[in-house]
Amino acid sequence: MPTKQETRTEAVIDVAEEAVRASIEAAEKVARVSLDASTEAARKVQESLRHALDALTPEGRKGTTTGKSA
Repeated sequence: MPTKQETRTEAVIDVAEEAVRASIEAAEKVARVSLDASTEAARKVQESLRHALDALTPEGRKGTTTGKSA
């Protein structure tokens, strides 16, 4: 069972990840709008943002204790 400190640390990590995810999603929306203008730079930005979001998926957090049972 995680300690109180570990639980707090996980909560802080989750909040930080959600903030990063929201920022990336907002940037992705801007890139999507730019894609409508068919710009190559916007395509590259959107691809990079997708990779960043993929890195934040639970599969990318295998080294943390979130969701693990004791």
